[in-house]
Amino acid sequence: MLINSSNNLVTLKDGQGRWQIANHVALSVYGLNGKPWQGKTDRELARLCEPLYQPYFRASIESDERAWQSSLTLTEVALPNAVNGFDIRTFEIVKNPLFEADGSRKALVVFGLDITDKLEKERQIRLTDRVLAHSDEAVLISDQNNDIVYVNEAFTRITGYTQDEIKGKNPRILSSRRQDRKFYDDMWRQITTEGSWHGEIWDRRKNGEVYPKWLNISCVRDDDGRISNYIGIFTDISKAKADEELLAFLAYHDPLTRLPNRLMLRDRFYQATGEIARRNGGSVALLFLDLDQFKAINDSLGHETGDRFLVAVAHRLQSCVREVDTVSRLGGDEFVIVLSHVSDTHSVSIVAQKILDHLSAAFDITPHRLTSSASIGIALYPDDGDDFETVLKVADTAMYNAKDCGRNTYRFYTDKMNIDAMERLRMRTGLSEAIRKQEFVLHYQPQFDLDSGKMIGLEALIRWQHPKDGLIYPGKFIPVAEETGQIVPIGEWVINEACRQAKQWQDAGYPPVTIAVNLSALQFKRGDVVKMVANLTRDYGLLPEHLELELTETIMLQDVDYIIDVIDQLKSLRFTLSVDDFGTGYSSLSYLKRFKVDKLKIDHSFVRNLEVDDHDVAIVRTIIQLAHNFGLRAIAEGVETPGQLDILRREGCNEAQGYLFSYPLTPAGIEKLFTV
Repeated sequence: MLINSSNNLVTLKDGQGRWQIANHVALSVYGLNGKPWQGKTDRELARLCEPLYQPYFRASIESDERAWQSSLTLTEVALPNAVNGFDIRTFEIVKNPLFEADGSRKALVVFGLDITDKLEKERQIRLTDRVLAHSDEAVLISDQNNDIVYVNEAFTRITGYTQDEIKGKNPRILSSRRQDRKFYDDMWRQITTEGSWHGEIWDRRKNGEVYPKWLNISCVRDDDGRISNYIGIFTDISKAKADEELLAFLAYHDPLTRLPNRLMLRDRFYQATGEIARRNGGSVALLFLDLDQFKAINDSLGHETGDRFLVAVAHRLQSCVREVDTVSRLGGDEFVIVLSHVSDTHSVSIVAQKILDHLSAAFDITPHRLTSSASIGIALYPDDGDDFETVLKVADTAMYNAKDCGRNTYRFYTDKMNIDAMERLRMRTGLSEAIRKQEFVLHYQPQFDLDSGKMIGLEALIRWQHPKDGLIYPGKFIPVAEETGQIVPIGEWVINEACRQAKQWQDAGYPPVTIAVNLSALQFKRGDVVKMVANLTRDYGLLPEHLELELTETIMLQDVDYIIDVIDQLKSLRFTLSVDDFGTGYSSLSYLKRFKVDKLKIDHSFVRNLEVDDHDVAIVRTIIQLAHNFGLRAIAEGVETPGQLDILRREGCNEAQGYLFSYPLTPAGIEKLFTV
């Protein structure tokens, strides 16, 4: 039959819906191959076939009736409802009813056009459109004349041109003209000969902004090999380029101040040394600068203010030197300056003093007005070293010497400084051993009530019992321990030993006495300081009020809320708190009001010249009155003469200690005092 040569579905049903004619496609679609289908209705065929095909017959009964009722040709698109093996096909069904002359039903011609491939192509087109529309990559399609026929949403987002604005235009409308004619000639030659090109190119957005993009261009050829279209796909690489430039910048610059970092400093140093070699004379100076008391600013005002302060310092340093010189930041509050081609040390001294003068002027860091100073170490090439690392190292050594000389000054490197630096290194190494082997001892200096004359307390003073060097006093090793952080385990040992000794005296029947111990700023910052002292007094069975914790003024300049919380915890446990060396640091009425301390300790530097300096008398009087006004006791240290004692008594000082009363004593020496 002719109908069997068609790939489309063909059936003929009589007026009662019985199948009379069906081609092989129809039989396959409805699962009727090999079955007695002729002369049967859809309802009968449904019972004849497997359950898989039954829904098709039920749907056919309903649509047949609609075709008869409308007396019109019925066209409908069936959902994928035809099975050919595992191949699901979709047909567009056309049903034409035929009637007898009297209007009765004669026949129904059913024709099914296989539209599966057509629908798949449409789906693919829709999918492609959706992919292009939602792609992060811009897509531009032009015809054989390179006139634009399509752009996607990403193209509009990147360039600013909509499809309506750009359609029919040549892509050269996007050109920034940053690339020359040869660049474009080479690009189009490769597209024509090889079929594609890719690379970085700079174009212009609709708003005039020039930007970099990564572009891929391919040509599409028809069956005859002629170019029918060009497809350009590109991404905006502005951010990537900016990130790349930033990374390149950060490789050689400090991210906060934007100054050169250590790597660039090294390069600039060798550029400078190379220049003096070509000139056959001169020197290169390297200034190692460390801000004095920057940590106090950071701790009291926060890191954000500290960072703004460092940026301001960087600007001032740059204003102090020539364009040929280099100001760099190594990190923290350390800056290094390379002065190129200096003729003598005098010219370097002028620059160093200029820096100190500029830094001493107040900084307006809203809402604060800050002051600062610096310690500067200076080394010269080639006199002090013949390479960068050596010159930097000895300049660092000179900087520490400047700090030891009172800060806010500069020092040129000398060989003796290197000896001192080696001694500090030896001290650090020795302290590690001393901590491990517990080579420390405590001596105790008595404290006396000036009204009754009775001994009311002891200050625990650490000594290092060195196996070779003998007894080393704290002034020599505590600064090193503060620098290295070794002060924390040392401080914990002091408190533990003081508690142990107090317990031993208590068990021996001696009267209880308050022992004062120093807490360093670093030790106080540790979150477990309250727990540590509470556990030690509990473990040794001591009353907390018999342990006095001496706080330095620098502790008060740390995180205020944290300090208040720790002090409140210590006070709630009944520990005695005093402020050590009051008046030598950053004394503030505000912290005396907020911090619940018990005593102010007058530093020995104010006591030393009481008999000859009225200014010191005025200072001591003020401190004592201040203490009393806040309900605190005042204790003076370093009392050595009866005259000093008389003045302190006259001004109302409550307590005192010093050589006039007693030198620091061993535990055995203190026990003799107990028995007096």
